[in-house]
Amino acid sequence: MTAEPDPAPERAQLSGVVASLLLYTGPLAWLSQLSLGEMLTSWPCFPGPQHLEMPMPGYDWTRLASIILLALAAVAACAAGFASWRIFQSVREEREGGHDALVEVGHGRTRFIALWGIYLGGGFGVVTLLTLAGFAMVPRCLG
Repeated sequence: MTAEPDPAPERAQLSGVVASLLLYTGPLAWLSQLSLGEMLTSWPCFPGPQHLEMPMPGYDWTRLASIILLALAAVAACAAGFASWRIFQSVREEREGGHDALVEVGHGRTRFIALWGIYLGGGFGVVTLLTLAGFAMVPRCLG
């Protein structure tokens, strides 16, 4: 009786913690900038039922804080995407066969996780950068 080869021989290159970081950093960075950015940008312009033409006095710092938050979230998401790409490059030959064939038999799990890390990190990085561009172009307290 011959033992079947390990379906993920390169799994030592990707621990559970690293896999989680690669997969969750992009979405969590985007969610953080969305939630905290909403708080930072809406309160100075909408402190009550009616919106103000200009931000409330003393809240000018919130625009800069929002831009910094957006930039940090974009950097975190893109860094996760890049790290995933680096891991993908090292394990792309984990098993012979194309992606479609390997998915059918459950081989290439490390490659699969790295590939999804690229999609999630890069995708959420791009979305956050687009949000940053839109934020920079829209006047404050536009309503």
